[in-house]
Amino acid sequence: MCGRISQYRDPHRYAEHLGLADPLMLFDAADRRPGYNLAPGTHPLAVYPDQTMRAIHWGYCPAWAREQHLPQTINARADTAPTGRYFEELWKTGRVLVPADGWFEWRVESASVTTAREGGNRADEPANRQPYFVHLKSDAPMYLAALSSVRGTEAQTEGMGMVIVTAVVDTGLVDLHDRRPLAFAPDAARRWLDPSLPLDQLEQLARSAGLAAGRFRWHRVSHEVNRTLNDEPGLIAALN
Repeated sequence: MCGRISQYRDPHRYAEHLGLADPLMLFDAADRRPGYNLAPGTHPLAVYPDQTMRAIHWGYCPAWAREQHLPQTINARADTAPTGRYFEELWKTGRVLVPADGWFEWRVESASVTTAREGGNRADEPANRQPYFVHLKSDAPMYLAALSSVRGTEAQTEGMGMVIVTAVVDTGLVDLHDRRPLAFAPDAARRWLDPSLPLDQLEQLARSAGLAAGRFRWHRVSHEVNRTLNDEPGLIAALN
């Protein structure tokens, strides 16, 4: 799954790395600050097929679902979204990218292992959920496949927003869950944005073009990342 990301580079760096010829930044640069610990409910930047970048609410609940008091969702499964009621139309016409520098995962570890790594000697503590920061070995940006109900410059009303697409985890990547963000390199990311891409090619892209586990590294980080209000560079720093 994907419930916390980092997006801390200058937005122009993402646009340049993605190869956008004429990007248009539709947000107030004075209001933007590096995001080291972005959670659902925040407004990460997203790239649209028309090469605009805008801040989009992370979370989505269509009108029919709100009427039935169904919950907001933050992720869409790549294997079910093309035919699921929540996402079928967005899969066809609402594909966007969320630039990211990494994401966080939590893994259950025994306290004895954790304290030993941190120089402690207590072996009788319960297991804890240890946060990890996952990023590319190259330290380059990645582009997370996402779906957005926001169009043009319309105001974002209740329920509107975006979800991050998840894929099945491949062997060798730290993960507590069986899902991870569908992350692309620039070439595949630009194809994801192509509104003319046939649906069969789109599904093939989602199945096979995501960045492989071998492209990533990860390290343990402070439990301070657990609080969504915390957002500073030290949250992605490796623990000794």
